[in-house]
Amino acid sequence: MRRTIFIFLIIIFLAPFAYAQTEILISGAKTGFPVALPQLCNAGDANESVVKVPEVMAKNLDLSGLFKVVSPGAYIETPGKCGGPKDIAYSDWSVIGAEGVVKGTIRKEGGKLVAEMYLHDVAQQKPVVGKRYEADVNDFSRIAHKFSNEIMRYFTGEAGVFGTKILFVSRVGRFKDLFVMDLDGSNLRQVTRDRGLALSPSWSPAGDRIVYTSYLTRTPELYLTSISGGNPLRITKRPGLELGAEFDPKGSSLAAAASIRGISKIVMFDLKGRIVKMLTDSSSIDVSPTWSPDGSQLAFCSNRGGGPQIYVMSSQGGGAKRVSFTESSYCSTPAWSPKGDRIAFSCRNGGNQLYSANVDGSGVTQLTFGGNNEDPSWSPDGRFIAFSSNFGRGAAMNIGILSLLGGAPRQISFAKSEDSQPAWGPLVD
Repeated sequence: MRRTIFIFLIIIFLAPFAYAQTEILISGAKTGFPVALPQLCNAGDANESVVKVPEVMAKNLDLSGLFKVVSPGAYIETPGKCGGPKDIAYSDWSVIGAEGVVKGTIRKEGGKLVAEMYLHDVAQQKPVVGKRYEADVNDFSRIAHKFSNEIMRYFTGEAGVFGTKILFVSRVGRFKDLFVMDLDGSNLRQVTRDRGLALSPSWSPAGDRIVYTSYLTRTPELYLTSISGGNPLRITKRPGLELGAEFDPKGSSLAAAASIRGISKIVMFDLKGRIVKMLTDSSSIDVSPTWSPDGSQLAFCSNRGGGPQIYVMSSQGGGAKRVSFTESSYCSTPAWSPKGDRIAFSCRNGGNQLYSANVDGSGVTQLTFGGNNEDPSWSPDGRFIAFSSNFGRGAAMNIGILSLLGGAPRQISFAKSEDSQPAWGPLVD
């Protein structure tokens, strides 16, 4: 029985500076808002940041699916032209089809980068957003992410999530460890070095700690560690398997799958690894709990109706109702939207495909249509989903992002072995 459970769980979880401009190829929404991102004005020792800031912003806006970045080859204005927010020739931008243009200055001052950034509406011929930022001298991406979020706020009424991190599992030789990267795949960093199997990571609400399952002692137990790395703290010391732990919205307890009398159940742990409450207790195999944003409910995967499907129950246990109603007999890896209105999950349909549904099971929407796609994880604003996929090429799994605002899925990791189980971190300053 334990071997059967283990197999079931594993199946489920398992330009150079020439002309100093940046060009991004767009494959997003056809009605994307045309925006120009010229080189910034170097107001003093800003060096490559005058190019890198618009470069990162271009990647951000492209990933959103809402914008079309105008090719820098079409720009009339001299690269890096200086001047204040009123010193702009709007005709130079309207003639090339730009409806928005980002202009700004950046300088090095006292070991910091200081930037003044403006979003101009070309039709209205005026700046509509203006911000001033300071960042560490090597942290130009922070400036780019912050202003990208302001552009998203202007056009959608809600700030973006640029600057957030994605945690994921990556194969390192014969081992698996946890890595973290920016949402565009940059700034990759290894978090754990367990030299074993590190699986199913989850962020704390504050974004400073993670919980995961590790075979560090050859027994699959839950561990806590800092997102910056360091020695992991083992918090469970039970004979069975604990997998798929997720912090509650307050960060005070964990829901996880745990082997109870040889069968996987959904249980609640405190942060010292003690079982506080059993939330399911039947003959079915229950795994992959995910919290509703208010902490009142949990979605999870169970075979109680035959093949694995997605169910929702009270966070106190009981009253489980199925919410995955597709043509598939095998659905797994649920993830609850931070907006509280939808649950994403993966179902076998040819390959594995991503779906989302209302929390009552209505309004099912298929999100992917080719290849193998698994492990959905929502962005903090509920407008993007990170997932693992082979991108229809029959190759190794990697991490992708799907914008629910428009555009095609984008691959953001490019491992030759395997990247999987992404967990999107919270929005923190």
